[in-house]
Amino acid sequence: MRKIELIDYLRGFSIFTIVVMHLCQPYTDGVLNKAFSFGGAGVHVFILCSGFGLYLSYLKKPVGYRDFLRRRFGKVWIPYIVAVLLWSIWLLIAEGVFPLREVLSHVLLYKMFSTELDISLCYPYWFISTIIQFYLAWPLVVKLYRTGGVFLALGISLSWSTLVGVLGYEDMRPWGSFCLQYLWEFCLGMWIAELIQKGKDFDVQKCKWWWLMTSVIVGMTLTGIMAWNGGFLKLYNDIPSLLAYLSILLLIYKLGSGFINKFFIWASGFGYELYLVHSLVFVIVSSLLKDLFPVYILICVSLLTAYIVGYGYSYFLKKTNLK
Repeated sequence: MRKIELIDYLRGFSIFTIVVMHLCQPYTDGVLNKAFSFGGAGVHVFILCSGFGLYLSYLKKPVGYRDFLRRRFGKVWIPYIVAVLLWSIWLLIAEGVFPLREVLSHVLLYKMFSTELDISLCYPYWFISTIIQFYLAWPLVVKLYRTGGVFLALGISLSWSTLVGVLGYEDMRPWGSFCLQYLWEFCLGMWIAELIQKGKDFDVQKCKWWWLMTSVIVGMTLTGIMAWNGGFLKLYNDIPSLLAYLSILLLIYKLGSGFINKFFIWASGFGYELYLVHSLVFVIVSSLLKDLFPVYILICVSLLTAYIVGYGYSYFLKKTNLK
């Protein structure tokens, strides 16, 4: 097993559940809707994988801050802005209005400071604000990690969650999704990268079944309690949510056939592009086909189309040297 195969699998699977959640929630309600919402926990794993990838690359070949930003913004910001412009063109066609104010907030990145604009155009794009904050703070994150490791990061994240809860800002996306909220997950990925760099390999097959099942039960129970009570408690939900979600993915990896695991490993190669385009694909497919097919066919067609477009977008970026 390649040393990053498991990380690729986790990244590919996390994007899949996020995409499925955004696809299926509009067509469901009640308990089923809540079940699909758990797919959103994939964002925690994606942040962990981001910390892993960045720090492993840094350990292998450190680069200056300017070069780091240039490379990251080239790979993240440009594809993101193209997706934003495609959304804007669609809105112009569908509604006859070009959302210039919203577009500028995405292009110039000040949407991350506005409760109204942070989720404008496409709700999932809130994540872009969070990940770019990590890029901007990269030297500080590295210094912080090397000073106190994951435990210091966890303390900072919990302190930030508490502050947001005390101020009553838990429902305001720029506060609840600020990078400090997820700092511990990002640094956890950095810790795994450090172990990999030192020669440590993670063999999922050696993980005890009972340990993984216990993690799922405990994590899901705490996640359910916090979600049921709502309010500021959801700010602390990241820890049990990541515990349960990650354990489920590891169980599936242990049980999964070669094809299933290889599919998610392959799909991780265009996971970011899929994340950028999937909501727009769903909207367009639904508007064109909703009166022609039953919901279950519409869902299947939408999901397949999203993967095709995501792969095509990734291929285009590679051919134009933007990836």
